[in-house]
Amino acid sequence: MRITGRANKDWFLEDDARIYIVDTTLRDGEQTAGVVFTNEEKIQIARYLDQIGVDQIEAGIPVMGGFEKDCIKSIVNLGLKASIMAWNRAVIADIKESLECGVDAVAISISTSDIHIEHKLQTTREDVLKRMSDAVKFAKDNSLYVSVNAEDASRTDIEYLTEFALVAKHAGADRLRFCDTVGTLDPLTTFRYIRTLTDAVGIDIEMHTHNDFGMATANSWRVFMPGPIM
Repeated sequence: MRITGRANKDWFLEDDARIYIVDTTLRDGEQTAGVVFTNEEKIQIARYLDQIGVDQIEAGIPVMGGFEKDCIKSIVNLGLKASIMAWNRAVIADIKESLECGVDAVAISISTSDIHIEHKLQTTREDVLKRMSDAVKFAKDNSLYVSVNAEDASRTDIEYLTEFALVAKHAGADRLRFCDTVGTLDPLTTFRYIRTLTDAVGIDIEMHTHNDFGMATANSWRVFMPGPIM
């Protein structure tokens, strides 16, 4: 979810304040052990999500091809009120697959923590910035709404994460997804990260929290509460 509007104690009364719900059930939810959806179930879930007012539905990963890509196209063709987003690596070929599905938004995802950069991507911080920036520019050139996903953001050096967010914004990204990939956040740490990013970058931030230690809801809600934790 993400929020726009000023952070004060009555932020929810402001005319421009709103919480946006981005639902990842059809992509991230299916990565849960033992959970598999048929295409018919995914389409019905998308209808239900739209009916309850979800603003954006992350429908899947087009580059997987086959039934996954067919299902995303079917969801796009439902004509729902919700924006339909596809998940992508920071790879232009992935985004081309998303464009073929007709989605209006893409998530461009890449790791930002040093442990992921070294051991998962086996590359450098500079290369991560270049891959992300090139992918964002390509997506914006094709008139897509872009969320840049900072994978493992909660274990990322804050100075580098701020640089990553600034590069994303300058490349044209509409928002940053802050991913607590291994579920290690607590509310105080969440507040410090998000306040630093919003003050330094001024970009909409989406919280994507995992519930490994039962803190996902508390960490998400902390983003919307002004002032220090007492």
